[in-house]
Amino acid sequence: MEKEINILDHIKSFLVYISGGFFSHENVEESLKIYLIYTFSIVSFLFVFFLGLFSLSSLSYELNTILLGAAFFLFINVTYLKLTDNHHYAGYIMLYLAFALILYLIYSGGYDNTGPLWIFILPPLALFIHGLKKGLVDIAIFMIIILFMFFYPHNYLLDASYTMAFKIQILLSFLLLIFLSALYEYSKERSLRKMKKIQSDLEFFLKRDPLTGLYNRRGYHDSIDDISGKHGVMLMCDIDHFKKINDTYGHDAGDFVIQEVAQCIRENVRREDVAIRWGGEEFLIFLSNTNIKNGYLVAEKLRESIERLTLFYKEGITIRVTLSMGISLISNEVPLEEAIRNADNAMYVSKASGRNQISKY
Repeated sequence: MEKEINILDHIKSFLVYISGGFFSHENVEESLKIYLIYTFSIVSFLFVFFLGLFSLSSLSYELNTILLGAAFFLFINVTYLKLTDNHHYAGYIMLYLAFALILYLIYSGGYDNTGPLWIFILPPLALFIHGLKKGLVDIAIFMIIILFMFFYPHNYLLDASYTMAFKIQILLSFLLLIFLSALYEYSKERSLRKMKKIQSDLEFFLKRDPLTGLYNRRGYHDSIDDISGKHGVMLMCDIDHFKKINDTYGHDAGDFVIQEVAQCIRENVRREDVAIRWGGEEFLIFLSNTNIKNGYLVAEKLRESIERLTLFYKEGITIRVTLSMGISLISNEVPLEEAIRNADNAMYVSKASGRNQISKY
């Protein structure tokens, strides 16, 4: 009983070993492809190996050698994939080895003239490994070779003998499988593209403020790694007398003002800078690789741009706004959270000093 348990434990450990390690990659799709190629390679190795052993009874030494040689290369391929995770080369080896082996089976007839039946594994295999376009090119080349072999005069390219009806049936069935496999692969790739776009759009909108299109707090947290540890300047900005705008013209007017200010911020920062709607009428801006002097110049340019804005809200209603701003340095000595607090404190100094100005921390 204990011996049986030990054998089961060894088998379980072996299965865990051969299947483990493929889903540690960040790209789940890549991991799945590696795993499937690996699994198919193992199954192919075992199948071809036992097929080679079975064919020993046919006394066809050439066929035995080809099958066992293919099994050996499949074993090497499995080992290579397990050690390197390089599914590109492993997939090429497996696919083209399958092409070569099946072409030989068509040429020789295989066991009892059943060799050509193995062509049906190729369309799904080629399309899975190479995708729709390149997979169809591989299949087309293979199809051309088969046509030459089947219909070359006097069967000079075949060692086996097939009836014309068998050849035509095999080719028509092969074409039908190609069509169905290509249709499935096309549908799969199209669905995958749609899913990726939906995922990308969802991630974008989750990180963006829907009113302004700037980063929101979630976007800020996802951008922390891009900001922390870098040298730059933090700007904390607040729209002056914003409550008065809401009270006078309504919240829709307030939203309109926030949108226009956000647009002005986008026009005054670089692509590598990070602009965030911090909350309400407050904005946080990180100016990358900038010292206090240059950061102040950028802030002053932004302040003047806002001051010059004439916002036409509705017919007969124009709104003018200003910004109060605080500026602080972020560096190795001044971490991110401290720099934000410093900029926030400096902004309140601007508010207390009369608004529409910039204060340095």
